[in-house]
Amino acid sequence: MNKIWLCALFLLALSGQVAAQKKEKSPNRFKIVALPVAFYTPDTKWGGGAGGLSTFNFKSDSLRARRSSVTVGVVYTQLRQVLLYFPFQLFPQNQKYWIAGEVGYYRYVFNYFGTGNDLSPDYIEKYDATFPRIRLNMSRKVGDNLYAGLRYAFDDFDFTRRDPNGLLVRNEVPGSDGGRISGVGAGFNYDTRNSIFFPEKGLLAEGIVYAESRQTGSQFTYQRLSLDVAKYIGVGKKGVLALNSAAVFSFGEVPFHQMPVIGGTKRMRGYFEGKYRDKHLLLVQGEYRQPLFWRIGVVAFGGLGMVGRDVNALALTNTRYNYGAGIRFLLDKAQRINVRADYGIGYKSKGFYLTFGEAF
Repeated sequence: MNKIWLCALFLLALSGQVAAQKKEKSPNRFKIVALPVAFYTPDTKWGGGAGGLSTFNFKSDSLRARRSSVTVGVVYTQLRQVLLYFPFQLFPQNQKYWIAGEVGYYRYVFNYFGTGNDLSPDYIEKYDATFPRIRLNMSRKVGDNLYAGLRYAFDDFDFTRRDPNGLLVRNEVPGSDGGRISGVGAGFNYDTRNSIFFPEKGLLAEGIVYAESRQTGSQFTYQRLSLDVAKYIGVGKKGVLALNSAAVFSFGEVPFHQMPVIGGTKRMRGYFEGKYRDKHLLLVQGEYRQPLFWRIGVVAFGGLGMVGRDVNALALTNTRYNYGAGIRFLLDKAQRINVRADYGIGYKSKGFYLTFGEAF
């Protein structure tokens, strides 16, 4: 569902310069902007709609405190998907606290390719689902560039259509008949990037310990450990080498729709989101970014990833690859936010993406 946040990024991009211009004279000013939204991914085809963004500082914040933001959006896609979302990021008390999350409701068409590595790369089935969503991250600053806190996640999947000849209709896979997820966790964020939207140097690391059970309100019982790290290195005068690695380990009755996946706009472009999924995932990817002239830039990217039902299945024989290239158009000079057009190629797979903001 990364494309939902990309829509929010678009709104933030277009309003960033206006907010920045008012920042020095009136840091607490409350600003509201209403704007259109548009994007394309293999999982949604064309999508469009409208949204609004408010940016502000709390009254007690200092002049240069990070601005908080609240977004609302309504999107309809070519596949008749409906996305209603309300993401937010709040930084009260001069960024002493970081409160982020999302409230949303979705009517979505998903692709299911099975779990593990044994299915044919040509296999695909579709299912429709509606679900409300809640995400809440509450963190406190505990050191220089370091936040730690609690996480909560809630989805309640109602599958409205399954392929009568597919795998899910057999109800042999955990979560294949929908169901409620509700879990709590603890995590940290370490962020030394010089920019949120187009880092040229620094490090971003996020680690999470997460669990679901009947006691947390879930219909499933499982645990998950994850670590996601991105490093940014300046090359020459303007070039940037971005490196990203991720590791996810899950234990217990993991519903298939909560398993870590390869594919989508963020992890190994060139595959449908969820092309490969299972309890465990290891992934490394890199991208070289080079501005050319005016607002135009180019990128080249590639990666390796693998999934497995157990740790022993994370083997070289199950490794998948991707590579590709893209064009960037600098939409907002102040915030350094790009429109990105990428074409990715994988193992018997390929895809085109037109979105906003960088992949990682």
